Amino acid sequence: MGRRYQRLGMGCLCLCRKILNMRLFQNEKTGKPWDQNVMQKNYEVLLVSQFTLYGVLKGNKPDFHVAMPPQLAKPFYESLVQRVRKAYKPDAVKDGVFGAMMQVHLVNDGPVTMNLDSRKVSTPESGTQDDSLKM
Repeated sequence: MGRRYQRLGMGCLCLCRKILNMRLFQNEKTGKPWDQNVMQKNYEVLLVSQFTLYGVLKGNKPDFHVAMPPQLAKPFYESLVQRVRKAYKPDAVKDGVFGAMMQVHLVNDGPVTMNLDSRKVSTPESGTQDDSLKM
């Protein structure tokens, strides 16, 4: 996940709900695609911080000025990981090491990539927000 640096806006609770409730998976009983969420499928969740999702090229050099700075992003990321663990099954939620170089090995089934733009997400407790998150 990458976090845009504007105002803090959309909180961990809303992001947690969205991550756990997005219907990204096929219902095996009905064959209906995009019908079940990670909890219904009893899947694991992997949360990895990745500021490079907000990289843009400035000439030939990457620029990450719109990414949230580490001193704000780290506590937000840690809070999100804890919130997802509390809302789901703690043992089913895995996370990376914030700010570390990591080798992540995975099987990308699909592949499907979703961009959750929280600037377009409205919640009853907070109204429309203007941050965005990339996953």
